[in-house]
Amino acid sequence: MAFLALTLLPGLQMATRWLPELTIDEQRTLAAPPSMAHPDRYLQQANSWFSDHFGFRALLIRLKATVDYRLFHVSDKVHVGRDGYLFYRSTLDIEKPAVDTYLGTHEAGVVEGVRRYAEALQQKGIGMVMVVNLLGDRFLPNKLPVSVTERPPLRRIDGLLDKLKQVPNVTFIDSTAILKEVEKTRPIFHRTDFHWNDPAAYPVAKGVVDAMSRAEGLADSTWTHPLRYETQSYSGGIARFMPLLRSPSEKSLFVTPSWQWPVGFTSVSGPAPYTDVSHVAPGNKGLLHPALFVGDSFMDAWMRNGMAAYFESSYRLRWGEGLRLSAITSAIPSDARWVAVQFIEVQQPALSAFADEADVTRAINMLETRPRP
Repeated sequence: MAFLALTLLPGLQMATRWLPELTIDEQRTLAAPPSMAHPDRYLQQANSWFSDHFGFRALLIRLKATVDYRLFHVSDKVHVGRDGYLFYRSTLDIEKPAVDTYLGTHEAGVVEGVRRYAEALQQKGIGMVMVVNLLGDRFLPNKLPVSVTERPPLRRIDGLLDKLKQVPNVTFIDSTAILKEVEKTRPIFHRTDFHWNDPAAYPVAKGVVDAMSRAEGLADSTWTHPLRYETQSYSGGIARFMPLLRSPSEKSLFVTPSWQWPVGFTSVSGPAPYTDVSHVAPGNKGLLHPALFVGDSFMDAWMRNGMAAYFESSYRLRWGEGLRLSAITSAIPSDARWVAVQFIEVQQPALSAFADEADVTRAINMLETRPRP
């Protein structure tokens, strides 16, 4: 009788929704109800719809995922490493091999695109700074599961970075070398999140401002605030991505503000195409010239370290599939003196943007008609 009741409960719940349902972020659109508009596909649609909507589906998925994670230390979506470290399967299993393959045929094109674009910027009095972030698995190989460490290493990204360091007119900030020093004294990545922690981003962001300050001929760097941080309880994006009954958490490091905003500092979201823009009141002294920042979610940590406080104006663009150098060029403000480019090692749109020879040429042509600031 109990078995019969358990068998009928999902159908009863599906028909009545008499109990509130849990939800799961599956990062996809669930199947729509079947439609007679396509009779030949009706049964297939009905099966897909039922699979996505049967009663207590989310609860059952969460129960299974929790058992797999807690008892067997595995997950369908995440590599479960040692000491609570989590890694996206899609990043290690799909994105990194794809980039390695891409660089096998396009590395020279990426480097040449960077060289040509940096030279064109320099001719218009605009400096280019570049930062490329390797991901947590490269700094924490001893935290990876055996199933990952036994794979052949993917190292074409290292060859690309070695070549980018030598490109003229590019101020390349070696984030890998900086982080290797930092990790000797404190953690640099979250356990339950994809990203570096904010205190790890601090010396890289400061390195960018230091380099810009030297290039502008300043006696000292405009960056003046010290690093201060605290430990907080945290459950990151990878932890929440797993459909568990309760997401794992950690004690991680977070920056506490120690900088002062310039007089009249304002920061707003947008307008398009920018994700956010900051300005200060006229007459502020000792600030760097306006800059366009082009980056991904790792660059967010720069801003959480108070980076915008050191510029007369700052403008941000975020990498995406449609972003090419011509679009970046059209977004460079008329008074900008810097373009700071940052991307993680699996940021395919960034690599593609620099390898797109026709669009690089288009961007350079746009720069040639631009007046010097």
